[in-house]
Amino acid sequence: MHWIRPHASLAPLPGRFASVALVGRDDPDRVELENFIAGIYRDRYGARLRSFLPHLLAYRDGEGRLSAAVGLRAGGEGRLFAEQYLDGPVERVMAWREIARVDRRAVAEVGNFAASTPGIARELILQLAMLLQSAGMEWVLFVATRQLRNALQRLRLPTIELAEARVERLRGGGDWGTYYASRPRLVCGNLAEGVAYLGATQPAEDPGAAPTVCLAGVR
Repeated sequence: MHWIRPHASLAPLPGRFASVALVGRDDPDRVELENFIAGIYRDRYGARLRSFLPHLLAYRDGEGRLSAAVGLRAGGEGRLFAEQYLDGPVERVMAWREIARVDRRAVAEVGNFAASTPGIARELILQLAMLLQSAGMEWVLFVATRQLRNALQRLRLPTIELAEARVERLRGGGDWGTYYASRPRLVCGNLAEGVAYLGATQPAEDPGAAPTVCLAGVR
């Protein structure tokens, strides 16, 4: 059972994004979006991305240009890319660490984070938290670079570090350029706590504070 139906429509977004669309593997916009993500990683890290998460969110400005992209995968869809950094399935590691006992189907992996505009991470974080919770997810799992960790700290969002993301843990390695030079961390966060905290701390006039993002076709 899939948590997101491919080609689902998303509600209009407040803030700097004029639109957002969910792009599946067979979507005609898929190549454009993968090229956008790969280009950001190439320019920033000298990396060559060859694989992408199955569900991609495409954020566009008022002129239809891509501003940002984010990849998603649910734990119920199979092994998560980020689980390569762990010594076992994420739900087992979280239980071992006494973080939480969670059904892996309620864990969402976020990756392929790419933005063409500086300072856009904050707004994406705010909107993704509500989007994932509305899709029935309870925990989010992602690799946080130093830049992303700084954004999370500025928002004072609590996360739990699970492991250092080390390139030697990846099957097949890959050409990641300088991506791993800043020692990114694999972290998780409780979505209910994050959304509640953001709702209590973000000012009402902030366009990113209360996004009306919803997924159509969530089952």
